[in-house]
This record gives sequence, C-alpha cells and structure tokens, in this order.
Amino acid sequence: MRKIALVGNPNSGKTTLFNRLTGLNQKVGNYPGITVDKRSGKVKLANDEVIELIDLPGAYSLSSNSADEQVVQDILLNKKNPSYPDEIVLVVDATNLQRNLFFVSQIIDLGFPVILVVNMIDVLQKENSILDIETLQKELGIPVLSISSKKGLGIEELKSMMVDGFKASENPFIDSTKFGGEIISKLHELFPQSNDYSLFKLINHHEKITWVPAEIKLKELAQSFEYAPYKAELLEINDRYMRIDTLVKKIRISKEKLKQKHLTAKIDKITTHPILGFFTFLLTFFILFQAVFTFAQYPMDWINNGMAMLGDWTKANLGEGILGAFLADGLIAGLGGVLVFVPQIMILFGLFTLLEDSGYLARVSFMTDGLLRKFGMNGKSIVPLVGGFACAIPAIMAARTIKNPKERLITIFITPLMSCSARIPVYVFLVSFIAPNKFLWGFLSIQGMVMLAMYVLGVVVSLIVALIIHTLMKGNSDNSFILELPDYRFPNGKNIVNSMINKGKTFVVEAGKIIVIASMVLWGLSYFGPSKQRERIDQKYASAEMMTQYSPTDLERHYNSEKLEYSYLGYMGRAIEPAIRPLGFDWKIGIALVSSFAAREVFVGSMATIYSVEDNPTSERGLKSIKFSYATAFSLLIFYVFALQCLSTVAIVKQETKTWKIPIIQWITFTGIAYLGSLITYQLLA
Repeated sequence: MRKIALVGNPNSGKTTLFNRLTGLNQKVGNYPGITVDKRSGKVKLANDEVIELIDLPGAYSLSSNSADEQVVQDILLNKKNPSYPDEIVLVVDATNLQRNLFFVSQIIDLGFPVILVVNMIDVLQKENSILDIETLQKELGIPVLSISSKKGLGIEELKSMMVDGFKASENPFIDSTKFGGEIISKLHELFPQSNDYSLFKLINHHEKITWVPAEIKLKELAQSFEYAPYKAELLEINDRYMRIDTLVKKIRISKEKLKQKHLTAKIDKITTHPILGFFTFLLTFFILFQAVFTFAQYPMDWINNGMAMLGDWTKANLGEGILGAFLADGLIAGLGGVLVFVPQIMILFGLFTLLEDSGYLARVSFMTDGLLRKFGMNGKSIVPLVGGFACAIPAIMAARTIKNPKERLITIFITPLMSCSARIPVYVFLVSFIAPNKFLWGFLSIQGMVMLAMYVLGVVVSLIVALIIHTLMKGNSDNSFILELPDYRFPNGKNIVNSMINKGKTFVVEAGKIIVIASMVLWGLSYFGPSKQRERIDQKYASAEMMTQYSPTDLERHYNSEKLEYSYLGYMGRAIEPAIRPLGFDWKIGIALVSSFAAREVFVGSMATIYSVEDNPTSERGLKSIKFSYATAFSLLIFYVFALQCLSTVAIVKQETKTWKIPIIQWITFTGIAYLGSLITYQLLA
C-alpha cells in the first residue's frame, strides 16, 4: 500500500483536508516516546486504489525547533522510518504564501514526488486577489492544484491527481552544495542513496539525529572539515527567502494588497527606524499607561466609595460584634482591594490586544532583536519578556520556543523583572503618594510618567542582570531570529472586548480569591490576640481617665490602634520591624510585605484590611485613608519593582528548569536588589 504524507505549516488547513480525504477511516495515536499526535487513515482514490494517508505534524521548517518539527525531520530524512512516505501532498495557505513556501521549497529539495495544494483559495478571492497557478507550477516544476478544504472545493480533483500525478522537481529550489561544500561529497560516500539537500540537513542537525549508525561519527566529521552548521543554515535561509520574494511577486495579483503593503512600508519607515522607532515605542507605551490612570479613575472612585459605604452599612446593621467586624473589615475590605483595580487591568489588556492585533507588537520584536543580542538573547526572547508585562507564569512557559539553553535560561531568569499586571494595583496605589494627579502642558499625566518610569527601571535592571549572566555563564548564544512582519490592520473589536473581560475575570477569580482569603486571615490575626493583653486594653479604655481625656471618636480610634498593635498580627509585624525599619517601613507595612509573598496583589488588600481596623477620622474612606510619607512610598515602590514576591512564579521556574537551584538563586538575587534599592531610596529621601 502506498504511503502518502500530508505536509504543511500549522494552520494551513492540512488537518481539515486530512479529515475530508479519510472520513472516518482514521487512526490516532502518539509517536514512540513523545506526546505528538500520529494520525493516519485510508483513502480510496479515483481508480479505486486504497492508499495510506499520513498527517504529519504541522511544521514551519526542517530545523527541528520543536517536538513536532523533530518528528517531521526524522521521518523525511530517514528512509528506514516506518512512516517514510512514497509521495507527499504539500498544503499551503493561499493567504500566507511567503511564509508557507519556505517549508515547501525545503521538501521539494529533498527530492520527493509531490503535489502542491494551494488551500483557502476562497479566502484569497474575498481579498480581491488571485494566484497565477500556471506560473507557480512552472517556477517550482511540480503539479499545483488550488482547493478549499473547508468548503470541499477541489477534493475530487485532488483524489484524481493522487493516482499518478505526483512529480519530483527536476531542478532544486536552491543549490545546497555551495553551503555544504566538500563535506556533502564525503557524506555521499556514507549515504549513497541520499540527495544533496538531505545530507545538508543531516550534517546541520547531527546532534539531534539518533537514527544514524553509531560507527558514523557525524560530529567528528563536521569538526574535521571545520564545518559551521549555523552559518550554513543562515545562508540557506537567506537564499530561499530571496527567491521566494521574487516568486510571490510574480504569482500573486492584488491591487488592494499592494496598497496595503505600500501603506505598511510607509508606516514601517517610522516604527522600525533605529531612532524614530525607539521614540515611537516609548510614546506608545506612555500613552498606554496614561490611559490606565485617565480612563479608569472614575470607576475606581465609584468602587472604592461603594465598598466603604457597604462596610459602614454592614456595621450599622450588624453592630460592632465579631460578625459585623468580620464582614466589614475582613471580607468587604478585602473584596474592595480586588474590585477597585479591575478597571485598570481591563483597560491595560484591552490596549495590549489592540497593539497585537494591529501588527505593532511584531515591530517591537523586530526592533529589540539587535539590543537583546548584546545580552545573550535574541528577538525570540521578546515574546516572553513582553508577555511578562501581563503575567510572568505564561511568559516563562513561552520561553520553551527558545531552543538554545543559555538564551532560554537568561530569558526565564529576568522575565519576573518585567512589571506584570499583579504589580499594577501596587504601583497605582503608591504612585498616588509620590506624584500629584496633575498634567503638564494640559495633557501629560505626571502619574503616568512615574508609572512608565517604574516599567523602564525594571527593564533596565533586567538587562544588567542578563549581561552579568551572559558574561559568567558558559555556553554559546544562538543569536538567530526570523520574523514575518504582518501588514498593519485594524484590530478586531471583538478580540479586544473578550480580552478585557477574560483578563478582568481572571484577576478577580484567580488573584481575587487569594487576596480575599488572605484579607480574612489577616483580619483574624488583627482582631484576636493574647487574652491578657486584650483584658488590659479593655480595662484601660473603660477607665474614667481615658473617657475624659479623649472624645468618643478619638477614644475609639486609639482603642482600635492599641488593640491592633497587641494582636497576633501586631506581634508578627514588630518581629520583622528591625530588619525593615532602615527601608522606612513600620510593622504594619511589614505585615503587608509578608502576606504579599503569596501574590503581589495581596499587598493592597492587606493594607486595606490593616488600616480599616484602625478607623481613620478623616473624611476619606477605604484605601484613600492610608497615609505614607514621600520617602516611604518611594521606597516601597522601588521594593516592588524588583522583589520576586510571587510563589507561583517560583514554582513555574522550578518546573521549567527542572531544578530548585535556579528559582532559589533568582529569589535571593531579586530580594537582595529590592532591599538594596529600597534602602538607598529611603536614606536619600528621608
């Protein structure tokens, strides 16, 4: 039975085509030793011949950057592999030809008999574009068929062509011998049945290939010829894309697309310019952070005042007993510390989605590639780093795409220094003590500028840490980065709204439950204390002397303050106070710092709970009743820029690095930087 493989990029419609051709005649399992789907099925062709169709995992190239691509490479380069195909159906996305043709050109050069299937032709037509199929077929030297696997167009024609329509190209897409040189000739002696390009890929990826006989020492062979696989790969990539660019211009006809490309090129002259692009980047993110303050101010005030009123109502109706105090000062105060920051988080993520959908974030990756190379990383690292502004946990997991161990470790290590969304409540809370809510020249928010400065500070220090690791750590960096810059386009409004809702919901559900639970625990620790001290305090403030010395309001405030000081929470705060006093922190702030190790957001909820217990006589309510000095607030802000106060991040670093050594070093390093930075800040400003 003939084996025919379906090969193509992810999201090219390959799996949909597989389902169309095989129907229910499918088998799904895993390739040996790895959790990559192995799909195969029977297909009855137009002449009643039954063939085995193998759906290979989606891949972008033959460079084995992932488990999926490793499977494809092992099958297509190893003729003894049980899944090695007789022919190949190449599937490409008609709307992304430039990217898809790179992989196609590599498969052609392996010498397989192929049929090229141009999928999603219906989508292309909606873009007022057409493809010159005849020219594409002539240039590649293989049969080409346009279809729509989603709508079932061209499926029967493909079955007819699969009978005897496969053809191997007579001319290679590029000449790989000019990159491999003499080593290709030597490999022909060892593998006489392989063609030039398969040997070129074999020697380039010899370290990951396991099926070569043990007596053939490919690594030693490469060293004896002083062969540089990395350099050869870059030359290959360059040659392929040069020819692909020329080819795509010949075969795609689209007036609208040309206009869009022209507009994109004009905008890129600014956004990707070495100097103008940098200022565009700063301006864009400054506007983003200013919007967080400006647009969210009113809903924040409504929520803050509403929760304070709800707490008052609860106490008024339930009295000053333990139940009323628990609900008002524990549950409601903690919940208010969550809900008050939902507007900022929703607005921030909505704007991030807008930038991503528009195509601008890809330009940020492009611009930062040259800079990151100096610090032992490359453009691939920008995805985890930018993702770190949202949440370090998925961002660190995203570093799996970085194949070089050194680059990956550096990226993972510094990602927590990116100011994540969990820091937003802390930043917003503390910036209000440092900067007035005023505007320069009528439009520049002073608070927005301070907020941006904290983000920039985290980035600068992260690069310094990365440089130190890069200098001290053994191993070479890859420093390669290939990126397809999408055309600029209008963002999808539905995506933006969904992102805002989902991120707001995630913050309330995931972070919120931690904050509320911590707030209730903190309330319990603040409400209860050693019985002897409580009896002493009750007797003291019930005395006639105290009642005549203070008004009823002041008497209640002093009573609550002393009761808090001698609670279990107060004892904990005073125990750590000597260590944090040089930073400008008292025992109350110390309690909030300790509690926020569960998650940074807990700091604000903790402060709300602690200070709600000590009733403030001013007219301001909720979080606004808390008062810090300028030096203390700035010291706290600097501490939270650097401190690794997120147990979830510590856990995910351990998971990704497979050792406790890295997260322990990471936590000690960042806590040390935070303490030192906070100490210097307070001593200079106090």
